[in-house]
Amino acid sequence: MANETIKKFKTPYSNLPAISSETQGYSLRYRIISDDRNRVSHWSPIYLVDPDYTYVPGIIHFNKAGDIASVVWDAVTINKVDGANTYFIKKESQYDFWVRWDRGSADGDWLYKERLSTTSLSLPVPTTYTVNGVVQPSPPNRMSIEVYLPGYPIERADGAVGTPFLKVYRLLNQTV
Repeated sequence: MANETIKKFKTPYSNLPAISSETQGYSLRYRIISDDRNRVSHWSPIYLVDPDYTYVPGIIHFNKAGDIASVVWDAVTINKVDGANTYFIKKESQYDFWVRWDRGSADGDWLYKERLSTTSLSLPVPTTYTVNGVVQPSPPNRMSIEVYLPGYPIERADGAVGTPFLKVYRLLNQTV
């Protein structure tokens, strides 16, 4: 039999923090406060809430004009699948952008560019790039990019086992 004094709490998606890129979920703990706010419980243990989201990316485009490399991508749709039903959560508006400049067979270092609140970015082609932290004197002739959904901590993977589930777009070795 249900107790009528038990209250449920729901928080909208917009109030949730960035998803954990390490645990692939939300860390949640709570405490109970009496109605008159005179009594407070201890904090609960920390629980991992698996959001079970489905990320639906679109198309990504690369273009180079002069010394400017431009990337444009479709907004990612976030859905929640529950049995046979799919619920729309939102169109993502923020992305973490990683870039790698390289030349020939020497793969450059992946560099975190920034968290963007848009679905496009234009970058000037640099005059130098780094390989294993060492600055190379010649300009790069290739560019690779990866676009991730925002998470905490900000991280990327090399595409091997354990690749973060937040990676939504990847373009490799585009000629600049």
